[in-house]
Amino acid sequence: MAEEYLKSVLPNGIRVVTEWMPHVRSVAVGIWVDTGSRNEPAERGGVSHLIEHLVFKGTQTRTAEEIARTMDSVGGQMDAFTAKEHTCFFVNVLDEHLPLAVDLLTDILRHPRFGAEDIEKEKSVVLQEIKMVEDTPDDLIHDLFAERLWPGHPLGRPILGSRDGVQGLSRETILGHFQQEYSPGKITVAVAGHADHDEVLRLLAPRFDGFEGPSAQRNGGPPTSQVTVEMVEKTLEQVHVVAGFPGLTHTAPERYALYVLNDIIGGSMSSRLFQQVRERQGLVYSIHSGTQAYHDTGLLYIYAATDAANFAQVLKLILKELRDLKKDGVGTAELQRAKDHLKGNLMLSLESTSSRMSRLAKQELYFGSFFSLDEMLSAIDAVGEEEVQALIHRLLDEEQLSMLTLGPLDRRQLPRELSHR
Repeated sequence: MAEEYLKSVLPNGIRVVTEWMPHVRSVAVGIWVDTGSRNEPAERGGVSHLIEHLVFKGTQTRTAEEIARTMDSVGGQMDAFTAKEHTCFFVNVLDEHLPLAVDLLTDILRHPRFGAEDIEKEKSVVLQEIKMVEDTPDDLIHDLFAERLWPGHPLGRPILGSRDGVQGLSRETILGHFQQEYSPGKITVAVAGHADHDEVLRLLAPRFDGFEGPSAQRNGGPPTSQVTVEMVEKTLEQVHVVAGFPGLTHTAPERYALYVLNDIIGGSMSSRLFQQVRERQGLVYSIHSGTQAYHDTGLLYIYAATDAANFAQVLKLILKELRDLKKDGVGTAELQRAKDHLKGNLMLSLESTSSRMSRLAKQELYFGSFFSLDEMLSAIDAVGEEEVQALIHRLLDEEQLSMLTLGPLDRRQLPRELSHR
């Protein structure tokens, strides 16, 4: 699969990365800003996410309705999201509408109105979003877990902020944060699809002309992980549990071995946890493992939900599978199965322009470079049993295991080795 990757830097420092996909008729454009909830002081918690909402509420020349109608009129898709370390605004359109997509995205980024009335309305929308998370235990538990794993650190705070915090954000604070964080040096524009690199530059250059400003200095260090076992009581039908170990950073050399290990533990339907706890024992509907990676820390976690009466047995089975992994290692066939699953998922995902645009941007943000599909497939293939085994012994240390439960459970239902923590 041929990949034509090109990178340029505009005079003001904005990076532009493109990937030409001649076999498609669409194009995905994303503006990625190297700022997220971890770059907020505690008193501004949730401001990055609120800004992500507010830029769609109108610019100097377009109302919120005009923004929505413009995109709908060409059958395009437009959205945005805030993460802990970055914020993204993106559109997906037919190639002929690339000029419109670039004009719209750069307009909302450069000229948001931040009207006082819009701010109050959008605060109300965000408060509803916070309440929605509070009513969704499989989302809420991850926020509660991070809060206890990294207490007092921005990574431990929810991206959405708190109800009181969001309500207390003034227009002056919002505008100040926007001007401080949305500087050219923190912006990457990623474009994937039927779009020529030179045309993208030609469209972007005049729209970013005169956009200058220094990047705010960062002084926040990595969080210190707290080993904790905590139970949060809530009236629910099930007990939800997250158990986690310290993981790896975005750029760790062993990251591909971690992808393989995660797949083996609970990252697929053939994984150990899914097969043992759901398929053989029938104790859960949902169980999986996952990874979170940041520039200076990471997390390998397991999530499950079950009846309170089954909780102790589910937890014992999870711990048994982890201990068996440490004792017996990973088999050759199991390792190959995980690699094939990862490679298949990767290739399927990269058939979409949006996925390729996202990959382009993240590689630029994390590495300042590009890895081709072939390079990534080779890196997965190169993972050996010894490398996975070394990671198992390094990461799956029960002394470093943190756990949080949410639901109708009391401490007496914990296994003895965890109940004393």
